[in-house]
Amino acid sequence: MRDLPSLPCYPCPHRSACCAYGVTLSDEEASAITQVHGAAVVYRTRWGEWRTRVRGGRCVFLRDNVCSIHAEPYYPAVCRGFPWIDAETGGPYQYDRTICPEFIARPELIRLGLPA
Repeated sequence: MRDLPSLPCYPCPHRSACCAYGVTLSDEEASAITQVHGAAVVYRTRWGEWRTRVRGGRCVFLRDNVCSIHAEPYYPAVCRGFPWIDAETGGPYQYDRTICPEFIARPELIRLGLPA
């Protein structure tokens, strides 16, 4: 895959808007996170998927505008790939990239052609 433009993620000038939602976790990620941080930071939806909890309008792992588990091996694949790679398919992220306000400020990023 070609090099992708960098985004101003650390520190994020957009109050970490992408962290306003809990993220889907694999069983392995949920297990590792639970072992290190306890069961209160994740939950299972009624459809059976694992997700991180949201408190105060942001993911529980966001602290001082930085993800506290970013450098950990269990950092969620969804977060690792956003907004370029879809963690489920491995292909380009096909959903609303404007969750990240940088895409509103730089609309050329939305038109970026990514290989499948």
